[in-house]
Amino acid sequence: MLEKIEALPPHVFGVRASGDVSGKDIIDVLLPGLEKLSSQYGEIHYLLILNTPVNDFNVNAWFQNMVTGMKHLHEWKKMAIVTDEENVHTFTDMASKLIPGVAKGFSHTDVGTAVAWLSTKPSGKRSLQKLALVTLSAVLAAGLIYCSLVKKTN
Repeated sequence: MLEKIEALPPHVFGVRASGDVSGKDIIDVLLPGLEKLSSQYGEIHYLLILNTPVNDFNVNAWFQNMVTGMKHLHEWKKMAIVTDEENVHTFTDMASKLIPGVAKGFSHTDVGTAVAWLSTKPSGKRSLQKLALVTLSAVLAAGLIYCSLVKKTN
């Protein structure tokens, strides 16, 4: 399940994931929070605290998460992913090279540092090269998900 984190700066939206996470959680909790942030600030500073392994996100949750991310593709500024899973830290750091904005992994003991980092505005402009990589990555991800869904229905 996803639960909105209340005690954050107004320009930061955050959720805490625990137990099984479904596509309905993404639609009911994550999407409205991002929509509100987007309409108020025109950019997204996002905190995700993972109190559950990433394999507790079902396929529909991953799909809805991707759709939500693409919907706000150019508004992502900073994403802090808090977990003690080292593979998620590694993935987050690698993904930061391909996604808009900056993503950074933090451990559970560094939640305060993550919030402080999210609270500051990023410096510098995104390069056109990074924007092209982001767009290409989104198209490829959508294609892979579509192919896997078609394969499952046949």
